Amino acid sequence: MTVLGDALEAMVTSTGRWTSLRAELHWRVDGEARSAAQKATQAALGLPPVIFPPGAPWPSAAAGAVEQRSGSLLAAPDLLRIDWHDGDAVTVVRGDQWRRRRDGQVQGSYPGEPGNRAVALWISELVLVRPWQVLAALSMSVRGVQDRQGRRATWLRGVLREPGALRQIHGLPAGDAYDLVVDDATGLLVELTAWSGEREVERATLGHPQVDGPLEAGRFELDTVGPVEDSEPASPGRRPRRLAALAGEVDFTLLSPRDEAYFGSVDADEDGIAVMAYPSGGRPLDRRLWFVQSRGARMADPAQWETIVLADGTPARWWSPAADPEQGHLRFERAGTQVWIQGRDHQGIHDLAAGLAPVRP
Repeated sequence: MTVLGDALEAMVTSTGRWTSLRAELHWRVDGEARSAAQKATQAALGLPPVIFPPGAPWPSAAAGAVEQRSGSLLAAPDLLRIDWHDGDAVTVVRGDQWRRRRDGQVQGSYPGEPGNRAVALWISELVLVRPWQVLAALSMSVRGVQDRQGRRATWLRGVLREPGALRQIHGLPAGDAYDLVVDDATGLLVELTAWSGEREVERATLGHPQVDGPLEAGRFELDTVGPVEDSEPASPGRRPRRLAALAGEVDFTLLSPRDEAYFGSVDADEDGIAVMAYPSGGRPLDRRLWFVQSRGARMADPAQWETIVLADGTPARWWSPAADPEQGHLRFERAGTQVWIQGRDHQGIHDLAAGLAPVRP
C-alpha cells in the first residue's frame, strides 16, 4: 500500500489501534487570521460579509491578537478529558455526551437527552482522537514522513472537498487548507494546523503522547465537570424551544411574532438575561431575520443610528451599511422590552417588528 493509503487506513481504524492516551495539548489561534479566514470563506461562497453596526456589543479582535492555551489530555477510544492549565477549565466527552467548564460556568449535553452526534461543533479538540471525522471533508495528499518524539508519523495536506462544507461538524477550524500529522501506529492526529492562504490560523499539537497505559475510569464521568442545570449562560447544546416556553425563565415581558414560528434560547452576561430568537418551522429559508430581546443585555447602542418612527408610532432607531444596503438593524422598545431585529430584507424587518406582541401566559 502507498504512504497515503497507509495513513488513511490508520485514521479510519484508529479506535482499534490504541486503548488509552496521555499527552500534553498545546493550542494556538491567531484571532485576526481566523476572522480573515471566515470572511474569505463567505466571499468564496458569494455571501456578503457580516457588517456589525456602530455600537454593536461584540468588540473586534485586536490586530495580531494571538491566544494560546495548554492542558493535559486523557483519552480512550470513546472518551476524552482535557484539564486546561488556566484555572479550573475542564472538558469531558463520553461518546456523544459532553461537558465543558470554564470561568465557573458549565456547558454541555443534558441528562436524559439523546447524545448529539455533532459533538465536534462544541468540542473541536475531539478530532485529534477521532481522526476519521475529517475524511469526508478533506481531499488528502502526502507532504512527507516525520519522526515525532520517537514515533513515525506521516504529514498530510488536506483541502476541503467542497468550498461550502461545514468544517465545524468535522472538528475543523476556519481555513482553506490543513496540515495533519498522523501517528502511523495509532492513526491519532498529533498535530492539526489550519491555513488561510499562506497564513497560519490555528494549531493544535499533542506533546509526549503515551498510549496503552492505565487510566482512571472515574476521570471521564460527566459529573466531575459539574451540573449543566446550575449554569449560565445556557448551553449551546441545549435544544432550541418555542419562545412561549421561555416566558417563565426571563425577567422581562417576552415578545413573539403572532403568525410565524420562532425558536429561541436564553443567554446571559454581566448585563443580564437575553433571548436570542430565530425563525423555524414555516419560514422560508431565504428570509434570514433574527432578533434579540431583553431589558438591555446583548443590545447594540444605537446612538449613531437614524431616528425613525414605526408604522404604529413607536420611536425606533435604524441602521443599514452602505456596503451592503440589503442588511438592516432595527432597535425599539415594546411593553418595556428592548428589541434588536437584524437580517436582510428591510420590509421583512419592519413586518417582523409590527408582529411582535407579548407572549400570552
